[in-house]
Amino acid sequence: MKLKSKAAVMKAQEKILQFFIRICRFNFGTFEKEEFKKFLRMGSIFALIIGVYWTLRPLKDSIFMQLVDKMYLPYAKTISVLALLPLVMFYTKLLGRTSREKMLVILPAFYGISILCFSILIGASQASPEEIASRSLVPFVATQALGYIWYMFVESFGSLVVALFWAFATDTTEAPSAKRGFPLVVAISQMGGILFLIQLEAFLIGLG
Repeated sequence: MKLKSKAAVMKAQEKILQFFIRICRFNFGTFEKEEFKKFLRMGSIFALIIGVYWTLRPLKDSIFMQLVDKMYLPYAKTISVLALLPLVMFYTKLLGRTSREKMLVILPAFYGISILCFSILIGASQASPEEIASRSLVPFVATQALGYIWYMFVESFGSLVVALFWAFATDTTEAPSAKRGFPLVVAISQMGGILFLIQLEAFLIGLG
């Protein structure tokens, strides 16, 4: 009985897969079954990356303005660009010693843990501008530094993780297949940005 139900599920999945392959053929070209599965997986991974980035992006400015000040945003942008230069050099050297497959696990894990740490630190540092300004020297400087580090952190996520994904994608995909599949990956990724922003908006509305 279990074998029959399992076979029925697999058959249904096969039909659904073939249905989407036929639909995508009109816009992206003809895919082999395994090739289509590969690009679906890649699209899902990239959707997560884009979803996280588009969630962090609006928080980047708002948190910085709360911890530092709106008038210092141009300085934060300049510092983040300058800080990215040595960071990219270090990342390139690290990529030369570690395979892209491992880096595709290590780098997102690092950013995930860092986001958790930032959430704790930012939650502990948040206050009204008047309260932040009235802090003693060390807590005040630490709050300002946290704002700048947060800003640079989000900027680096958009630069490094996205670049790493496409480096991995181009390494593992032949050119004719990439011509069909990469537009599909990008199309799927847009869903990640939309869904994550909807969830963020719902969360903010829930907070009032």
